[in-house]
Amino acid sequence: MLFFCLSTAASLAPALTIICKNEKSVRTLRTDKTSTGCRAIYTKQGVDQVVGSSVRDPNGCDGIIDGIRKTLEGSVWKCRDVKEAVISNLSE
Repeated sequence: MLFFCLSTAASLAPALTIICKNEKSVRTLRTDKTSTGCRAIYTKQGVDQVVGSSVRDPNGCDGIIDGIRKTLEGSVWKCRDVKEAVISNLSE
């Protein structure tokens, strides 16, 4: 079994991953953080789109993701934070 988890440097807030659902549609919001910046990524119909970035503040993308989440939740989407992702490897 393989495990996947997000790790960051001690000075960074954890990267955000949020899943939003509306009936059978799913959207994913996430941040990719480094020690010098971040990218806010929105996934719709399996296609990633960078919707914002910061070159000075690794936590600068959190507000972008929170704003998108609030917009989706205001339009009947149900969103939840993803704390940990587990990927299993099926073997015979």
